[in-house]
Amino acid sequence: MSQDSKQITFQHIVLEGSAYEVGRLQGEIIKNVPEARKFYCSGKGKFAPQEFVRILKLFEQFCPGLQEELNGFADSLEVSVEDVVYYAQTYLKATPPRCSHLAVLPSLTTEKHVLIGRSYEFSDTMDDLRLCTTRVQGKYEHIGFSSILFGRLDGMNERGLSVTMSAAGGPVGTLPGMRPPAQDGFHFWALLRAILDQCQTVEEAIALTQEFPLCCNLNLIVAHKSGDAALIEIASPHQSIKKIDASTADQFVCSTNHLTQPEMIHYIPTMMKNSGGRYQTIISRLKGASPHITKETIRGILSDPYPKGLCFHYYQEFLGTLWSLIFDLNDGTAEICFGSPGVNQWHTFDVLGATESAQYTITLPLEMAESGFWQQVPAEA
Repeated sequence: MSQDSKQITFQHIVLEGSAYEVGRLQGEIIKNVPEARKFYCSGKGKFAPQEFVRILKLFEQFCPGLQEELNGFADSLEVSVEDVVYYAQTYLKATPPRCSHLAVLPSLTTEKHVLIGRSYEFSDTMDDLRLCTTRVQGKYEHIGFSSILFGRLDGMNERGLSVTMSAAGGPVGTLPGMRPPAQDGFHFWALLRAILDQCQTVEEAIALTQEFPLCCNLNLIVAHKSGDAALIEIASPHQSIKKIDASTADQFVCSTNHLTQPEMIHYIPTMMKNSGGRYQTIISRLKGASPHITKETIRGILSDPYPKGLCFHYYQEFLGTLWSLIFDLNDGTAEICFGSPGVNQWHTFDVLGATESAQYTITLPLEMAESGFWQQVPAEA
């Protein structure tokens, strides 16, 4: 395997004010970066006029207030709102990252807190590389990574609710193991942003997810500091929900890049072999550490290289660890490693405490997967 590496820079951005003001701030951040400005203003003509009006109504229905952010963004860049690419990137099409995530209830943790672990794998050329602390007036404050500036890939809000995701399908012929969506709708990052903005309980997040028109196949884990969580498996338009709380036999849930619930597997009956391997690794290590799971337990799972853990360096093959995180929902902290946790440092953020933006330059080791790594096998629980 190659031992080459590269350096990239992540940003932590604090977005605060009215929805319109936050949108203008996002425009100011990119307006003097020609390539970014060109991309984020490349949306004109993607939809016919009547279709665009219909999509605006859907945005206002399911993502209330976001339109004001997009208006502020457009005004900052002195373009029409129809030019903003977020609409075209968020509605209809699909881009599936690879991830692993887990939620552990208090009965299994040493501190009796709800702990979330999340490893996000993709290509460093395909993401914002931005951690956002977002304080929009009238919405719940939250911290999480952004997609197309306005969407979210994960996060925890001020009410002690977290949401994480992993892809369970996407375009045929682009990435191994991915399947096409079955219907028109929003990308997952619009749903995650809506959950963080609007929801304060697992039940509210489930209700919003069931109503939300999605075009993608994915697995969601939502959890709350009160001690309940849910795994929501989605093969659009089909959904399955597994809830856990203090009364259930299972006290943790986890997910990688395939469906696991018996009623769902037939919708996407295959998986990457490595997805099954990651899934079993999480289960084995959490069971082995129960009932004394700590943040260090989860950090070890996230930091160890596969197959012992969830860390990958295959960035050129869309399976490189771009960040790992541990949410403590009870003390409201996020421990985050930008890039591979095998070679980079961890940083701690408070969902209510961050006030200043910062940059983090990190190292990505560049390796290639071994022959057979992308093998397709039947999906199983």
